[in-house]
Amino acid sequence: MSRWPLRYAGWMARDVALGPGIPMLVVALLAALFVRSVAVETNLPAGQDAILFGVLDLTARVLVLLGTAGLVSGDFAAGYHRTLFAHPVSPPLYYLQRWLLGGAAASVAAALVAGGVAARLQAPFPWAEALGRAALLYLVLGGLVFLLSTIMRRDWMAAVLILIVQGLLGVLVGSGLATSSLARALLRVLPPFQLVRLRGPLPAGGELTYALVYGLVLLAGALAVLRWRPLASGARE
Repeated sequence: MSRWPLRYAGWMARDVALGPGIPMLVVALLAALFVRSVAVETNLPAGQDAILFGVLDLTARVLVLLGTAGLVSGDFAAGYHRTLFAHPVSPPLYYLQRWLLGGAAASVAAALVAGGVAARLQAPFPWAEALGRAALLYLVLGGLVFLLSTIMRRDWMAAVLILIVQGLLGVLVGSGLATSSLARALLRVLPPFQLVRLRGPLPAGGELTYALVYGLVLLAGALAVLRWRPLASGARE
């Protein structure tokens, strides 16, 4: 059960393209049209840039959720695991490959939106930084959904709830409205979504290391659950 499931790659890519790939493409095209045509009225010097990159950031998060929702739980709820793993295929490697293909699809869709932003700004676009941030976002948010999908059915809903709670708590702590040690400790435990926005330069030093390690721990946790938890335990129904 240790072979890499490359023989499934073609079929898996087709399933991604015809499954989550379709709504991802629709979302990306709508967002690209929006950023190219929306009228932005602001007195702030960088107001337009902030709004356009905010749309890109929100769209990228939606694309990550679409690319990873039901990643594992969907197969187990439908009973597909009985057929998929009747052959000597490693479940962790199978779903890691599917997770990577979801990341590729999300990156292509996000590039369409980034192209719309670049066309609107009519200025050199920081493609390298945008791609790096998109990969970091997928590692953290996509890794979270992947892990949740191994233990519960409504994985993407739980991820959205965590995303909202982390954002609200960050605002409260940052503004001084929440000063308790519990609030600060909880903020440190939750995923560092503030470090994986698609705006500004990539985080560096300790912040980059923290985001990378956090995302890799989420990914390793998902693979560990798939490796050590009995597939027919019914816990993901």
